[in-house]
Amino acid sequence: MDVLGLRGKVAVVTGGGGNIGTATVRLLGRLGANVLVADSNIETAENAAACTREDGADAVAVKCDVRRPDDIERMVEVALERWDRLDVGVNIVGGGDGMGKSALELTDEEWEASVETNLYSAVRCCRVFARVMLERNTAGSLVNIASPAGLRAAPAMVAYGASKAALINFTWTLAVELGPKGIRVNVVVPAFVPHPGMSWGGSEEEQAALAR
Repeated sequence: MDVLGLRGKVAVVTGGGGNIGTATVRLLGRLGANVLVADSNIETAENAAACTREDGADAVAVKCDVRRPDDIERMVEVALERWDRLDVGVNIVGGGDGMGKSALELTDEEWEASVETNLYSAVRCCRVFARVMLERNTAGSLVNIASPAGLRAAPAMVAYGASKAALINFTWTLAVELGPKGIRVNVVVPAFVPHPGMSWGGSEEEQAALAR
């Protein structure tokens, strides 16, 4: 069923190989969209794309480091070469250095890494996505994934929380700027989602408890 009007549309999902990313990619595919799965880990991206194709949608995986502007441009070029349109851009990439440290312990390099990963990557992707949508007069949609750490105090993850708070404000502002031009912009703040290898949140049992 074309519940959300996505049948035949094209979505690009950054961080599409992760837990939230794979779920997002597969949902978009089930709703009728063609999906480009972008991730710095090409194996997880290919797995998500393969699952989406098994669900009946067209999907392709691309290795992309969204901290690199050239990678972002190439990612979008692949989507346009394959489907000749771009309707939805979802930015899920997140993380950063310095987890477990206080605000006074973080180095400049750790701050910069968090801001680059959580804020600048989404800013750059939104800029490219929106440019393509405006050039093609597409009534598109941009979605940024933030975190509860961006809405309240975030001890031991201050740089992550601050950069996600900035992402939330950026999204609100972009929504006001692009709404009149036919592009919807939203931010989603999911609950804690554990994933293999996560260093924050304690043991697997403690992470599972946080996720409930």
